[in-house]
Amino acid sequence: MARKFRGTETVKVDGKGRMSIPARLRRVFDAGDPGFAAGNTGRTQLVAVYGPDWWNWIELYTIEAIEEIDEQIDRLTRGSKERRWLEQLMNGQSMDLEIDREGRLVLPQKLREKLGLDSGVETVFASHGDYIKVYLPESPPRDIEELEEYAASKGPGFDPREFLSDGAEDGE
Repeated sequence: MARKFRGTETVKVDGKGRMSIPARLRRVFDAGDPGFAAGNTGRTQLVAVYGPDWWNWIELYTIEAIEEIDEQIDRLTRGSKERRWLEQLMNGQSMDLEIDREGRLVLPQKLREKLGLDSGVETVFASHGDYIKVYLPESPPRDIEELEEYAASKGPGFDPREFLSDGAEDGE
């Protein structure tokens, strides 16, 4: 089983569009890149999914995680709407990136413009198990708000860990 990302960090963007990846997160990216240890380049490969225009975040996946997703997409019926949509999202709206020897990730201009990442801007790196969600603190992704509304609808004392039980009925 692959290592998971955990926790949330604040990371600044420098004047060249570089962000220093916190060491504990970098270790997960390193472990999730089969070519990292074998390649001896000191550079970790990853995939950034930037999604459609309305996304106000990007997702950073380890190579192992993106390969697992690709395998799942390949099992879908060729030509189906689900497969075409996922291929567009995970392949067509993504790009290969790397973490340099100093532990920095250089975001291409296209992604910096999409999120409004100027020099000195702070971003949030929020862990989501097998990927990191990157966004501006003042504009969190819409799905976070939806989850908070869902939790509020469950009433006080709601504990999402109850979904982990075998008795989960509809997996809402």
